[in-house]
Formats: sequence, C-alpha cells, structure tokens
Amino acid sequence: MKSSILASLAALATLLSSALASPLSDLVEKHGLSWMVGKWETAGGEASLAYEWRVEKNVLAVAFSAGERESEGMIALKPGSTEAKYMAVDSKGSVSHGGWSEHNGNPLLKTTTMTAEGETRTMAIEHIKVDADTMKVVVYKTDSSGTIGDQLMEAEFIRKK
Repeated sequence: MKSSILASLAALATLLSSALASPLSDLVEKHGLSWMVGKWETAGGEASLAYEWRVEKNVLAVAFSAGERESEGMIALKPGSTEAKYMAVDSKGSVSHGGWSEHNGNPLLKTTTMTAEGETRTMAIEHIKVDADTMKVVVYKTDSSGTIGDQLMEAEFIRKK
C-alpha cells in the first residue's frame, strides 16, 4: 500500500512522460490517489476540505474552510508535462501557488502564499490515508528552498457522506 502511495503525486509531477495527453484523472487513478477525491470534515466541524473533479476531469477543484478563512483553488497539469500545479485564493486576499510531490510515501503539497499585506509564507501539507473514510493532514514549515522543517499542526478529516 505504501509503495503505491509512494509513487503518489510525485509521479504525476515527473515520472509519467508517456502520459502527457492524459487528463489528471487518469494519473490520479493510475497511482491510487482517487481516495482523496470527495468532501472531508474534521470531527467537530472546525475545518472542511473538498477535492472535486471539474472540466472533464482535467482539473481538481479544491475548497478549504476553517474559522473565518475560506479558500478555493485548483490542481491541474502544467501543459505539455505531467507536473501537477496548484493555485488558490482565500477570503483574506491571499494567493497561493505550489506543486505536488511525496513525503513519507504520501501525497504532499508544497505551497507559497502571498498575503494581502505582502507577506510570503511557505508550507508543506501531507495527506495521509488512514482508511477509506479517514485522512490525516499534517502541515509542516518549509524554508525558502522548500525543505521541510518542523510540524506546525495535524488534523484528522472524516469523509462526508
């Protein structure tokens, strides 16, 4: 199981040169990552996360909310490559962008956020499949080169039915 996740989105980003014409959904399915698609919520409802297919499964829409902050974005393949890119905006005026790889054999989003005040923040967000209906999300600090540092937080999400 870990080996199929190890291939994860890093393979989407760099290893599938033969799949350039494939939609994102083909790559997600091939690497066993379709478990992430759906609506998720923490047990107490403090945070929610959703990954939903759009544009004939060429894009994954991403929606996140926690407290007063909401964000919406998308994951798509960079044209002419298998590199999975991420871009989002939030309710506080911040804009984020990044890419997918793997960490500890799990899908990992490394993102850079520019706040409305002009501050830049970097982080890495690991998605860990606990079981078919449970996902653990771990957020790490990163330095300016993208190297993962200390863990900032961890949350468990349950699939919404």
